[in-house]
Amino acid sequence: MIKTIFAGILVLILFIACGEKEEEPKPITAAAIAGTISEESVSEFSGKNAFAHVEALTAFGPRPIGSEAYQKSLQYLETELAKLGWKTKRQTFTGITPIGPQEFTNLLARYSPDSDPDWNSSTPFLLCSHLDTKLFAEFEFLGVNDSGSSTGVLVEMARVLSVKNEGAKNVELVFFDGEEAILKNIQSKDGLYGSRYYAAQLDKRLIKPQIGIVLDIVGDPKIPLLIGGDTHQKLASHTLSAASKLNLQNWVQPHAGTILDDHVPLMNRANLAVLHLIGNFSDADYWHEKGDTLDKITPGALENTGKLTLQTLHQLTK
Repeated sequence: MIKTIFAGILVLILFIACGEKEEEPKPITAAAIAGTISEESVSEFSGKNAFAHVEALTAFGPRPIGSEAYQKSLQYLETELAKLGWKTKRQTFTGITPIGPQEFTNLLARYSPDSDPDWNSSTPFLLCSHLDTKLFAEFEFLGVNDSGSSTGVLVEMARVLSVKNEGAKNVELVFFDGEEAILKNIQSKDGLYGSRYYAAQLDKRLIKPQIGIVLDIVGDPKIPLLIGGDTHQKLASHTLSAASKLNLQNWVQPHAGTILDDHVPLMNRANLAVLHLIGNFSDADYWHEKGDTLDKITPGALENTGKLTLQTLHQLTK
């Protein structure tokens, strides 16, 4: 992943190259929200549980494109989510990369313990993380914070939401493949493979989601958690309010710039209002280095991220 801040003109060029429209997102309304996400759900989130999921994923080894560890990670997520009443769907496609055509697999999940979900429709909210790790030939890159941390948070959120199943039915979990570029940095045709494909497929759904939330690099308490500068204004306001309520205002910081990540296709291709929460990787000397290991994250930071996201969702649905 290039977690690089682009000047506005370069971002616009990239959007045009990807065939994505830069439009105002649709207004956020409560009309399509069937059930609330309770405030009790916020306190139930366990950073210890989220950390255990990150440990399990890390034990498989690096998860770059086409790796055995990525397939094991998919199987792990499917098994864990099934225990909680979530049905999963693999979204497999071929992407053209600098090293030739490659097969990618996104994993989608809906809470539907008693029946198969209608994948032609949508929930109001998307909660997203990328599952892949960047490919490095010269060293083993475990990607604990990037992207294990956000993936672990989503699995624990699945557990919490399933306790109050009306809230869970508002959410689709999405684990993207191919967020990381094959080359050094994301370019118009390299990187964001999974989110670009997923966003394009949303056009086929009869009912579209309202809001996309993308988490990335969220497990290190020593680096600020940024609210991306292209986050929808209402979502940014709710997130800052949630941070204040949870006494996280010193950790959660608004960011003026645009950071290229999986939220961009959701925002520009699918025209969703988005919330982008990402750790300030520029303060992490281990970012995209072999030092992105388990000692860089804590259960406390994972818990803070999970509670912040749930509190924001609660405020949007109450």
